[in-house]
Amino acid sequence: MSPTPEVATSEPNCNDLITKEFLQNVLKMEAKGGPVAEIISHYATLGTKPGDNYMSVIYSVDVDLSDGTKRYLLIKCYPSHPARQEMTNKMNMFFKECEVYSKWMPELRRMQNEVLNLDKEEAVKLPYAKFVHGECIDFQSEAGEARIGGTITSLDNYIIMEDLRKTYGFRMTDRREPLDLDHMKLVITALARVHSVGWAYRHHVEADIVGHFPCLVGNVKEEDIGIWNKLLIANIDQAKGVYDEAFGPENNYSAAAESFKKHVDTASKIVIGKGQFEGMEKLFRVTEPDPDKFGKDVKNPEPWRIICHGDCWSNNMLFRYDPATGKPLEIVLVDLQMPRETCVVNDLEYVFHVCTTLALRRAHLDDLLQLYHDTFNGVCAKLRTPTLPGFCMDSLRYRFHRGKFFGYYMAMMGIPLMMNDAEVSNLEDMDEDKEIGEAISEMIADVRGSPRIKDRLIQVTKGMMEDGVL
Repeated sequence: MSPTPEVATSEPNCNDLITKEFLQNVLKMEAKGGPVAEIISHYATLGTKPGDNYMSVIYSVDVDLSDGTKRYLLIKCYPSHPARQEMTNKMNMFFKECEVYSKWMPELRRMQNEVLNLDKEEAVKLPYAKFVHGECIDFQSEAGEARIGGTITSLDNYIIMEDLRKTYGFRMTDRREPLDLDHMKLVITALARVHSVGWAYRHHVEADIVGHFPCLVGNVKEEDIGIWNKLLIANIDQAKGVYDEAFGPENNYSAAAESFKKHVDTASKIVIGKGQFEGMEKLFRVTEPDPDKFGKDVKNPEPWRIICHGDCWSNNMLFRYDPATGKPLEIVLVDLQMPRETCVVNDLEYVFHVCTTLALRRAHLDDLLQLYHDTFNGVCAKLRTPTLPGFCMDSLRYRFHRGKFFGYYMAMMGIPLMMNDAEVSNLEDMDEDKEIGEAISEMIADVRGSPRIKDRLIQVTKGMMEDGVL
């Protein structure tokens, strides 16, 4: 998605794809047998700028109804390009996201309402947009596997949400700019709510969440991480070029980045849940950090595995702003194609190291971790749930420090791609025989042309060296 509400398109007419009949059926499905107003007219446009969504095509639709009301919808559709289709199929992205919205989210609401007897006003509000309807192919089922290789249209896989940009004035930040303290307070509070409500579900309803909700299992296979390893190593080599240019040959920044390269495959396996963390602490020199600076874990620590967002960066967030002050007031998290069970710290590492500056981390990291801690415990108290085992500020600070290798991994992978300020082409228009990895590599072919990217790459490696991680 993009900061702008809608984008002019050279396509003949988006209404040729998003028809009145299609939308009327969607509203009937949403109503579940209840009354449905007739559609008088509708107008569909491309909902985001070309290149903003790597794995989908977004349409924005205004609907006029016979009862005098209007509906504003966002329709997330399956891409047409073969390489993009192949990647979404392998990771089952559309089906996964649709199941998260249609099954996991209602279960969290049911727990609060039926198990804990909280009314709508008492329940913890989760930071998500309203789900309207969706229909998606499960490519991990026998029937879904049979569809692979055949013709699959945009509306064979779609998810429809309320367009909060038009209903409540939400908008995105500029993905090229770092999140400031006001935005980060909202992000951290939202993540704490998401994590703690999922933790409460485990306590009150079902311990084996992923066993009952396969949509929350990570879908990246070990044999498929090669494309990301290749991209990450290329990014590191580009970063070394930035460091050599800034600090001269044989500098500490390039040496630190090079030292990380040999661990990329191991780190990738840990990131997708296919590797073991044992030994990584020693590898990244974080076994005995200064407890005054980085905290200290409890004796006999237990893992903090919770259902996490999994793709927590600024382009997957919408904010509502105070029209008078311009300050952000509310956040909504979007793009739930990668939720999975993992350590709560992973979401925090991702957003801190990809979306903030080193200066913000140095000045406000402990305060924001305190906000996460207090919000998490506050929700647990409200939902009559014991907090995480050994969950205290000392442990949270220590585990955040221990997990910085993941933050560095995501920063070196994401910053050149997510902050790219070159003119991005529409991925739907690339040559059909081109692989998605090749297309992404071309998009970030020379990060040295972007002062923003150069500065952030320097900051992230500087922070890791100063903290003793690299």
